[in-house]
Amino acid sequence: MTYDMSPGFAEGVRQWLPNAAKIIDKFHMIKHANVILEGLNSIIQHVKTRARGFRNMDYFSTMIYLTRGKLDLNTVTT
Repeated sequence: MTYDMSPGFAEGVRQWLPNAAKIIDKFHMIKHANVILEGLNSIIQHVKTRARGFRNMDYFSTMIYLTRGKLDLNTVTT
């Protein structure tokens, strides 16, 4: 027996048919890919907003590292 990736249906199949083969259907695969891409786009847009005014890609790259690196810059003292 095969089943799709629908969470509710998958839970019932796991409970009642533990040996069923899992099939990844096109609809759910595209849905999950879109969720990942939307999250990535959100990060890029946030970095672009914070890097506004920078004149080259080196500054943009630095902003990506500072934004996504999760550095605690409050603890740095001079």
